[in-house]
Amino acid sequence: MTDTRPLSLITGGSGYIGAHTVDNFLRHGYCVRLTGRSSSCKQMLATHHHYRDVIETVIVPDITTPGAFDSAVQGVDGVIHLASPFFHNFKDVEKEMLLPAINGTTEILKSVANHAPKVKRVVMTSSIAAIADFSKGLWPGHVYEESQWSPVTLESAKQNPSSAYAGSQKLAEKAAWSFVETEDVKFSLATICPMMVYGPHHPGSVSLSHLPTSMTDIYKLMDGSLSEAPTTFLPVYVDVRDVAEAHRLAYETIEPGRFAVSGGNFTKGEVCKLLRNANLGLEDRVPWKGLDAEDDLESYTVDTSKAEEVLGVPCAGEEEKL
Repeated sequence: MTDTRPLSLITGGSGYIGAHTVDNFLRHGYCVRLTGRSSSCKQMLATHHHYRDVIETVIVPDITTPGAFDSAVQGVDGVIHLASPFFHNFKDVEKEMLLPAINGTTEILKSVANHAPKVKRVVMTSSIAAIADFSKGLWPGHVYEESQWSPVTLESAKQNPSSAYAGSQKLAEKAAWSFVETEDVKFSLATICPMMVYGPHHPGSVSLSHLPTSMTDIYKLMDGSLSEAPTTFLPVYVDVRDVAEAHRLAYETIEPGRFAVSGGNFTKGEVCKLLRNANLGLEDRVPWKGLDAEDDLESYTVDTSKAEEVLGVPCAGEEEKL
């Protein structure tokens, strides 16, 4: 690639958030280098074929292998790290979820430190799961913000598989912050902690059968299998396009740090009402019972003032998101 525009390395570009992030960077004039397995690289190139002159791929079969990113980071100006393993079914939570997330993160940071002298900023995707204490439930009145961390530990995540995702996100992000604080690096770190992520499926991402849990929950509201609105367990949301925008803005801004990104609170009943009133022809498939059951739902909220003030992240409302 001979283009003189800034070159950004994006890992996990075939994922739900990753595909939107790739699209955002390309639309804003960046050259993009993507990493992935051979099949995902072919898919990403085919999807973004109209940007073929400013996009390239590097095959990385296993992100946890020492030196896995050494070649991929060479010559880039910035790194956006979204790749992280996630499985609904696993036999060994430590080997399949926790260690790959942690080691994949530290490996790319090592590669940047040793082989990418032009990089001044690394942006990493984290999650509300790295912030929240889900054992508190809806925790009415509590306000989450960037200084808070999930209490999940490596040991507790190993013993309780339901904490595997939260553990992988918290421990990987902690490992990243520890690395930049203890190693002699020339780059700064920004992490994006989105809430439950909703929004359109991008053709450059994985198939609809491999969508994240947040989106499969929404599709379930439209497939005719439910007559009653389900209970809301995670009442905070954010649009996937805003999450992608947050990654780019965090790359461009001077201030590093941790950024919680949220569009606000919602209930499943509210989503059902919006779907039924959106003239999408879904009236016969969207739940019609219990839509008002959680109208007075009290729950925690998320303080997003830092992301709004530093990044200027625009957060879509529910109707726009749908």
